[in-house]
Amino acid sequence: MRVMVLGATGFIGPAVLRRLAALGHEALAVSRHPIEGSGSLRGDRGDPGAIARLAGEQRIEAVIDLIAYTAAATEPLLQALAGNVGRYVLASSGDVYRQADGWRRKPGAGPPLARLTEDAPLRTNPHPYRGERPRAPDDPQAWMDDYDKIPIERAALAQPGLEAAVVRLPMVFGPGDRNRRFGWAIGPMLAGRPAIEVDAQWAAWRSTYGYVDDVAHAPALAAVHPAAAGRIFNAGPSDTPDHAAWAGRLARLIGWRGELRRVARQDVPQPLRGALDGLDLSYPLAMDTRRIRAELGYAEITAPDEALARTIADERSRAQFKS
Repeated sequence: MRVMVLGATGFIGPAVLRRLAALGHEALAVSRHPIEGSGSLRGDRGDPGAIARLAGEQRIEAVIDLIAYTAAATEPLLQALAGNVGRYVLASSGDVYRQADGWRRKPGAGPPLARLTEDAPLRTNPHPYRGERPRAPDDPQAWMDDYDKIPIERAALAQPGLEAAVVRLPMVFGPGDRNRRFGWAIGPMLAGRPAIEVDAQWAAWRSTYGYVDDVAHAPALAAVHPAAAGRIFNAGPSDTPDHAAWAGRLARLIGWRGELRRVARQDVPQPLRGALDGLDLSYPLAMDTRRIRAELGYAEITAPDEALARTIADERSRAQFKS
């Protein structure tokens, strides 16, 4: 199968290309700028007609869209692709769930759920990252004011002439992660600190974290597996450790013998304390991934210790930890 990947130069994109190739399919990366290596095409996602023509010229059978952030930018693309490709795979997010409203202290969240299946209630508050005041037009994060995956999911699944699949991604970690999901633990451990002070709720909080290569396997499967048509899937590991357990795994691999010290939130050092401001950690973000395992045969491709070892090595390579 020939699969076009939009957003192939980002954090997850290269891993998706690798997974498609490993599954025996031809992956074509689309970018406005030249990409080194074979299998790349010049194209601008902001020009839906051009993307659809390119798909037709290249006999594309499926499109994986890793950069669908707003309905306004995505609905014209869906309409252009209809009738030109067989399947469209939307990389969505676990932030569609109503549980995320509770986590951000938004109204109407309801009681916390221990695990989130694909049928769990969705957010009722639109635009999860829009603040009280709009971002300035020249702010690089201005697009986040209109970000919302829920209307994009609905539009994709309802688009006539286009077979769609939705993959809701977890928090993703690994080499190249700009958010440095585990930097709060890896950094102090590599620095040899005797203790890491964390908020007690943060230590006990559970969220689904997926290693980048494993997460990339999910949209790749959704693009090529016949059973994925019209379906929504959560992606991520089957277990959801709390942060204290993640810290324990990291400490073992690093050889750190310090103490994870639980303190009041006001005593947590920056920048972690600032990251916790406004969050209600009584709401876990633990995603149930049994559906994708049962229906598509999904399984992780990276051993857990290897995933963390690569993440530690990436963090170690950053300037402040170089020897």
